[in-house]
Amino acid sequence: MFFSITEKMDMWSCFIESGKNKRKAALLYSQRFGLERQVPSSSIFLRLEKNLKATGSFNKNKNRKCTKTTEEYSQIVLQKLEENPNTSLRIVSKEVGISYSSVQKIAKKNKYHPYKRNTVQHLKFDDYERRLVWIAKVLVEIEDNPQFLETICWTDEAKFHNNGNVNSQNLRYWSNGNPHWHTEKNFQERYGINVWCGIFYDKLIGPFFFSENLNGDKYLEFLKTELPILLEDIPLSRRKNLVWQQDGAPAHNKNTVIQYLNCTFGTNWMGTYSPKICWPPRSPDLTSPDYFLWGYLQSVVYKEMPANVNDLEQKIKDACSNIPSHVLVKTTTNELLRRLAICLEVDGHQFEHLLK
Repeated sequence: MFFSITEKMDMWSCFIESGKNKRKAALLYSQRFGLERQVPSSSIFLRLEKNLKATGSFNKNKNRKCTKTTEEYSQIVLQKLEENPNTSLRIVSKEVGISYSSVQKIAKKNKYHPYKRNTVQHLKFDDYERRLVWIAKVLVEIEDNPQFLETICWTDEAKFHNNGNVNSQNLRYWSNGNPHWHTEKNFQERYGINVWCGIFYDKLIGPFFFSENLNGDKYLEFLKTELPILLEDIPLSRRKNLVWQQDGAPAHNKNTVIQYLNCTFGTNWMGTYSPKICWPPRSPDLTSPDYFLWGYLQSVVYKEMPANVNDLEQKIKDACSNIPSHVLVKTTTNELLRRLAICLEVDGHQFEHLLK
């Protein structure tokens, strides 16, 4: 609504006469001028008082923030982002004294983008060489047998709980080029139901649920009694050439487990103490259950929060059974080869923050 200065002065008089009660002021103004003027809403009276206190005038503040993205302001905004890439545009807006929308326009015009911070696995100094050695041995195997990746059964355990994922939406790095910002994490933390799964080229093996926390004895019992049942649907010709892969979890490294693996698979297994291809520690970025399966299952399982433990277990089973074979093939071949190549480029260092 537009009101003239005369109308605003009359409104102010009614507001004062009504003891600054906006509803009484609106009623009084309506009684006096309702037949010849547009009647304002009660909130207008409070706005008049606010403008008077702020500017000494009935009009809006003339000193409102500039909304022009001038060259001078552009340089100041860009300098702020260069000095502190972790800042927010709202903070820059306050510091520079221009509107938030103007800061947005300047950032967009100069192709600045709020990049998310990625979480990568913490590595120790000697891990880099171990990762490179493992990759070299795998590539040699592929050279000798182009179908080598089809023979690997990638395995892992995870814990699921009835809570969601960590919200990282507020972590940003403003830049006109992707800085590949990342942070390290020290542990692969998962919570809740203990789940084992394996990916054998185009087949998902499992899931299998452990009733309690996994230890060496339980893992050995699983290998002896449960694994043969889980592999029953795999053709015998494929099982004969199976290369078992496991990470360096304590339960995997018990002497009795290592002895059983040597007896069962010979040299066809990868682990911390494998006789042929030792698995590099702290390398979830190189195994498909970690870089694909668990994240995928979480995205499906937690679309609707599980009602109880049994519901959570069933959701995991359903999600596993619905993964297409071609997705498993891609994640154990093309995606793995891509990761091996990038890991080589960075000399065995963390690389997931570089993936596009």
